[in-house]
Amino acid sequence: MQPKNPIISVSDLYQKINDINIRIIDTRFSLFNKNEGKALFDKSHITGAIYADLDKDLAGNITESSGRHPLPNVSTISGKLRKWGINKLTHVIVYDHNNGSIASRLWWLLKWLGHEKVSVLDGGFLEWEKSNFPIDNSISNYEPGNFVPVLKEDKTWTAELINRWIEQSKNFFLIDARDENRYRGIEEPIDKKAGHIPGAINIPFTLFLEENGVWKNLIEIRAIWKKYQVNDNVEWAVMCGSGVTACHLSISAELAGLSSPKLYPGSWSEWISDNNRPIANGR
Repeated sequence: MQPKNPIISVSDLYQKINDINIRIIDTRFSLFNKNEGKALFDKSHITGAIYADLDKDLAGNITESSGRHPLPNVSTISGKLRKWGINKLTHVIVYDHNNGSIASRLWWLLKWLGHEKVSVLDGGFLEWEKSNFPIDNSISNYEPGNFVPVLKEDKTWTAELINRWIEQSKNFFLIDARDENRYRGIEEPIDKKAGHIPGAINIPFTLFLEENGVWKNLIEIRAIWKKYQVNDNVEWAVMCGSGVTACHLSISAELAGLSSPKLYPGSWSEWISDNNRPIANGR
């Protein structure tokens, strides 16, 4: 499979900034200060951008058995995409603060909804600002779009499926994108329980990034996947704490020319909602 191009550089976006078929969406968000992202957007953002909130726009309603960021209702998010002026031909450019960890969620959602013309801005707002490209604090309004979802229902795994495979001692390939200390159960700053799903392996999404938040080059990205023996000969899925940073691994997989993995949307925060589900610690 030839590598796709799920990311876009700040210089390439700058060249397209006045294209009427471009829609730029700011997804900056902090799990520890949920008002921070919108406050940063109100202060300054890429010219023409609109804001999408992780909790309010890119996730559904939380229940006792769900994770922290369940998938949004298809009709609801499709309505928001139309409100943001998105059509079939719109190239959606998504960005966050710098490392793509939040932007990747909207990238994945659009793919799930059947919209292929979407890219994550490499290096995010910080890289754009560092390049002295235009920013402002104005509010952009667009004519409503006619976005129609074509849902790809085969892009996810469920907790029930994974739990059944564990009970049957079936081999499966599930990759956990969280940092090593959370995966090993050494610390858990967000969720109520620490550890990981038995059988899951740990590939932190940050392995694919440089220190400034831009993706590493393709040679390095392919080498990481090769090290963990990830290839297209087996069906696999990605997870994290709540189905957000796992989407970052999907982008890194596409950059390496791999088929996109499935997503376990509920991830760790959903898994631990049922005390009967097993938990592992350590490596």
